[in-house]
Parts: sequence; C-alpha cells; structure tokens
Amino acid sequence: MQEFLPYLLALHGARDWLQAARDCGLTEAELRRAVQHAQREYGQVLVVAGNGHVDFTAAGEELVARARELAGAVDALQRCFAESRRRSVVAPLLQRRSVSPKRLTGPGPDAAEIDLMIEAALHAPDHGSLHPWRVLVFAQEHRARLADLFEQEKLRRDPLAPRSDIERAREHATRSPALLGFVVSPRARTQVPLREQWLAAGAALGNFMNAAHQLGFGGIVLSGERCFDAVLGAELGLASTEWLAGFISLGRIAQAPPQRKPVALDAVRAQWIPGPSLAAAELGPRVS
Repeated sequence: MQEFLPYLLALHGARDWLQAARDCGLTEAELRRAVQHAQREYGQVLVVAGNGHVDFTAAGEELVARARELAGAVDALQRCFAESRRRSVVAPLLQRRSVSPKRLTGPGPDAAEIDLMIEAALHAPDHGSLHPWRVLVFAQEHRARLADLFEQEKLRRDPLAPRSDIERAREHATRSPALLGFVVSPRARTQVPLREQWLAAGAALGNFMNAAHQLGFGGIVLSGERCFDAVLGAELGLASTEWLAGFISLGRIAQAPPQRKPVALDAVRAQWIPGPSLAAAELGPRVS
C-alpha cells in the first residue's frame, strides 16, 4: 500500500488524472491502474470514478490525511538523518579539545606520526604556498637541556623566583610525552602580506593539531612569556625575523578534558546588509 501513497497524494492535489499522472511520471492509464491496486489492497473505494474532476470518498480523504501525516513524519525523520550525517562528517572537528600536559600520558607520537601531522599542516590554506612556519622537534635526550634553558629564561624574567616556580618552569620542558615548538617564519620579498602569512601559519597549526586528534593523541599549544625571550629563541635556532608561536604538548589522553562551553553562532556570525555607498557619501551631492 505504501508504494501507492505518492500517487494518491498527487491525484488529491491535482484533482485531475492527466495532471497527476504527469506529476508522477506515469501515463494516465498507469495511474488509474495504480489507484485500482490501492483500492483493492485497502479494501475500500478511495476515488470516485469519472473523466472529469476527481473526487475522493470519505475513506479516501481519511487515507490521504493519514498519508500526509506520515509523509510529514518521514520528511522530518529524513531531515534528522541528514543533519546527523552532516555532523558525523565533521565530528572530529567538533569533538577536538585542547588537553593540558597534566592530562596526558605516554607513549607520545613516534617520528612517522609526527611527520604525518606535519604533512597535514602542509595542506592548510596558504596564499602563495610560502609555508611561513616550521616545527621544532625536541627529542627525549635533549629535553633535560631544554629544561635548563627554561630555567634560565625564568630567572632572567624573575631573578628572585622561588624554587617551586623554577621547578615548574623545568617541568614544562619534560612533562609532556612529546614536545615540539611551532615557529612562524615570514617570508621576505614577497607580495603576500605579512598578516596573510600569519594566517597561513595559524591554519597550518590548526591542521597539525586536528591530525594529532585524528591519530588518537591529545594535545595543546602553550605560549607564555618565554616565547618572547630573545635569548631562548636564539638558543633554539630562531632567526631574528622568526617568532616562537608556542610549544606543542602531545600524548595519549589519560584524563578527559572538561567539555567546551557552548558558544552561540551569532557571537561570531553576522549577516552583511548593504548600506549607502561610502564613496558616494564622500563625494557629496552632485551639483548640476
């Protein structure tokens, strides 16, 4: 019976055999046979026979009303399924969270996995394909030396820092299962504006972190005042034209981070409404 409902709905809307048949992609004879099959299956007369205006019996009207309710419910269900499919496609992006080093455990990503993250970063939007960024990988055997550099930077910033603060600074270099540095390296002598190169670097960093999430790792990018320390930058091999954007901590998630607070889309979305032309306003009224 369900297969005939669209034909009955079309006939009820058109009230004309020929028009309804065209709407259904059938001949008039095929539509009449379909209605006859529906009536036999339903066990009651649904449509009053005739060549002119089509009339429905009381049973036919009742069936059409129920069919419309069913069609509405099916449409709503299909919209629900479509929305679910759309969200499932971008679920990894919607589910990504920054995970602090204290919530991470080993093992961290290996060299091949880090290379895959960098490859993902290389596919981010990048005007001019300048790749104005690079990644520093701090091997485990060098982390103790990095901790020394973090301690020295802390003392340059605060010579009277208590030992607990110094130990905390050192821990920033050693706690994460894997630690990397993200460096922004703007390219000189190019037509691509500096701000667009920064945007490209940010997009690359976003791709890097999303790739880490897809590979099953948690991570976070931490900056802070040490990223602006010229001596530390030089020790890490940064050129005078480069910027240390932050340190990337990666590892397996030992403790789930808190849920992200919901943000209304209207907080970051606006509809542009054309207004008076500023150029015309600056020119003032035309004098003839």
